[in-house]
Amino acid sequence: MTEAKAKGSGRHWGIVLPAVALGALVILYSVYWFAVADEVRKSVEAFSARGEEGLVTGWEDFSVGGYPYRIEARFETPAASAPETPEAWEWRGERAAVALLPYNLRHAVLTLGGEQVLRYRDVRTASQAASELRAKAETARASYVDLPESPFGRLAIDIENLDAAHRRGATGAEDNIVAGRLQLHTRPALDETGAPVPASYDIAVQADSIAVDGAERVPALGNGMELLLIQARLRDVPQTAHVSAVELLQAWRANGGTLALSDLIVKWGPLDLTASGELALDTQNRLEGQLDARVTDFDGLLKAMVRDGVVKEDEARIALAGLVLVSQFQGNRSDEVRVPVIMREGRLFLGPLAIAKLEPLY
Repeated sequence: MTEAKAKGSGRHWGIVLPAVALGALVILYSVYWFAVADEVRKSVEAFSARGEEGLVTGWEDFSVGGYPYRIEARFETPAASAPETPEAWEWRGERAAVALLPYNLRHAVLTLGGEQVLRYRDVRTASQAASELRAKAETARASYVDLPESPFGRLAIDIENLDAAHRRGATGAEDNIVAGRLQLHTRPALDETGAPVPASYDIAVQADSIAVDGAERVPALGNGMELLLIQARLRDVPQTAHVSAVELLQAWRANGGTLALSDLIVKWGPLDLTASGELALDTQNRLEGQLDARVTDFDGLLKAMVRDGVVKEDEARIALAGLVLVSQFQGNRSDEVRVPVIMREGRLFLGPLAIAKLEPLY
């Protein structure tokens, strides 16, 4: 009888002890979660109060939730602006949420909901009138991983089924923009041995099914782009904080920054191009540099440019004959022409043909 009681007691404690341990872990985790959530709330409110780098932030309502799987800061009608920057930009959204994993607070995921409105001053125009971009998307997310050894960590942005309207303040003209998907990824660059490359970042950009309605038609190419794919390395990035794209570009150009394109793919109307090369900004903030490009159906592209008056027919014939001959000597495919794309002194050249004027980026 005593032995049976002992066995029963052993079974009892075999159940109770794990349950007690589990309960203690749940209590400890809950204490940890609520302590971290409170710190997140205080940090967000303190950041907004400080206004670092001239950034002004605010919201109509702010809450922290997500227990137990995540810590999520939710914002209703969030807003941010940088009134002292050259472009004096301001953003306002309907909803936003920033989620953190309790076990990895260096990884944040931002989700935007509803309409997003961005207003900015166009510094390229004499009047510097305010332009406005209104946008909605089926999904709009960004993931950021902070890396202690780098001034900027890993960033990924993914937007699906974008529907936007852009009003240009200088003219009042409005363009409607749709895109199937927009993606951007960037991370600190590493060399072949895995060591960090100072002041350099690897960038990948992909845009699918972009169409612009209401704008002037782009000669030869049209207003619909099937695909844009960029893989590049941004070099000599200034190691300073900026909340202004204009100020960042100014510092990058002053730092002698370059953009090394390892892969550029463009499918835009009759243009089917693959290229690589290096670009920078000239003293008037225009793109300059050279790309080594391969163009499929170069004859069709030239016909479209002749049709829309981009180039003259006799110039196109001479260019086509010369480039096709060179490409055949280089052993390229019969439907593919190798051609340099040159950006120099505010002009864009496709081989020997001047095809467009380059405007300053800012």
